Formats: sequence, structure tokens, C-alpha cells
Amino acid sequence: MTGCSITPPGRQAIHNILRFSALSAALCLMTITALFLMGWAPLLDIGFAHAAETQRGAPDFTGYWARPEGPNFRALGPPVSGPGPVTNSDDTGVFMIGDYTNPILQPDAAEAVRAHGDHGRAGRVEYQPWALCLPVGVPHVLNLAGPIQILQSEDQVTILFQRGQQIRHIYLNQDHPENLQPSSYGHSVGHYEGADTLVVDTIAQDSRSAVDNFGTPKSEAIHVVERYVLTDDPQRIDITLNIEDSNVFTEPWSASASYVWVSSRRNYTGAGDYQERIASLICQENNRDAEGERSIPLDDTPDF
Repeated sequence: MTGCSITPPGRQAIHNILRFSALSAALCLMTITALFLMGWAPLLDIGFAHAAETQRGAPDFTGYWARPEGPNFRALGPPVSGPGPVTNSDDTGVFMIGDYTNPILQPDAAEAVRAHGDHGRAGRVEYQPWALCLPVGVPHVLNLAGPIQILQSEDQVTILFQRGQQIRHIYLNQDHPENLQPSSYGHSVGHYEGADTLVVDTIAQDSRSAVDNFGTPKSEAIHVVERYVLTDDPQRIDITLNIEDSNVFTEPWSASASYVWVSSRRNYTGAGDYQERIASLICQENNRDAEGERSIPLDDTPDF
């Protein structure tokens, strides 16, 4: 029976193989580095989406932001001109009493705002959605306390809210799908304008949450357009909102808000220990109604 023998490579052959492998690895690393510096990182699919996006001229909103007003009485601000949001009519600054005479309100909406204010004057606490572990919706989410984190990729902007660990998705450069089912945050699409602006269009919200701190209702017909603009001070974002809901309001109206970079927050009004991180504050771990007047769903079924 004839055997088959394999002659092992000599030292010189092994040395040549190792030299070739090292040279190939070095050339591969140099190629990847060169492509990244040239702005071609998306072609490599190695996690450089954000770097590539900013190199294409998109504004960079990434980071940790917070409303500058402080922990209490955050509300939507007035527009530059035209009809504006419901404002606080309580001169004492103690209660959140909405001005139900605002002409943007249809009669049923005005009555809802009036009733909300009467409850406040009577000493009854009107809990905001975040106090009951409920989603907030748009535009009321802009009034959440605590920092937010904005993340950007090539096809999406994601906003993480520390309060309630809520998440908002904004899909870039696409249309709203047809036959959307209403949800807490609805469906948001966006696009960049120039080097400093993100425009967000939101539809298909449900009616479970209010528009603001004053109990202004909304319906599933609400349509919100937001413009996030990086100011000349790169540590501030100015926001303008255009809102329409033919079931609640007599006409479209506008409002304003802003975010500041959390590390510079003490340079603005308000105070607090805001850090460049999102803390783990889980509302559902303590979802109890302080006055026992609201029904909060609890799952009593065993896990196993």
C-alpha cells in the first residue's frame, strides 16, 4: 500500500507567510483609516454613521440637553407672532391655572381647561401624565423635567427622556405610512434644513394625554410640526412648534421652547444637579396614586 507524505514547510516559507500576513493587515488598516477620513465610513458599515452624517453637513444635535426653566412651571412659550398656547392665568405663581378664554380653544376644550383650573383652586391635585407613569405625547413631552439625550444616525433621530425612561423616534427623509394606528407619541418623520435645523412632522397620536400643563385636550387629528434650531451659541437649541387640531382648536397656533446643554444649565435661570447622562429612574417601580382616586393598572399574574 502506497502511503502519502506531506513535507512541512521550511523556516523560510513560514517566515514569508508571516511577513505577507502582517503586510496585508497593515494595508487593510491603512485603507480603512483613509476611507474614514475621506467620509466613506458608511460604506464600511463599522459603526461610524454619526461621524459620516455630520461630515455631510447635517447639524449635530447629539448630547445631553435640558429645559432651562428649572424644576417647576415649565410651559410652552409664546410665538413671535400670531395665535399662541394656553398660558397660566394665576398671578400668584402657586397654581397652574390655564387661561380658558384663549380664542384658540373650541367651547368643549375651553370647558376642559376651566375645569382643570377649578380643581387646582379647590386644592385638588391634577396629576400630570408622568406622575402616573403614563406617556406624555407631543408637544407636552417638551415640558418634561430632567435631561434628555439626542442620538443621531443616518436614518433616524432618537430622543431619550430621563423622566419615565420614555423614547421618541424620528424617522428621517421618509413619508408617513398609510393607515397608522394612533399611539402615545404618534409617528414622527423629519429632515434637515441647512446646517442648523431639524424639522419634525408628527401625526397619529391618540387622545389620552393633554397638550400642556393646563389640561388642554387633543384628539387623534392633532398635527404637530417642530423646528429644532441650533443657535449661534452651540449650547442652546431653540424650538418652534406649529399645532393644529380641528376637533379642539379654532385655528392653527404656534409656540416656542428651548433646550440648553446640561453642563451650561447653571448659566441660565433655574438650578439643579444635571449631568451628562441619563439616570435610571423607573416610574413603574412606584406607580401608586397618592390620593387613591385613579385606577393604575397592575399585573397581579405570577411570572411563572
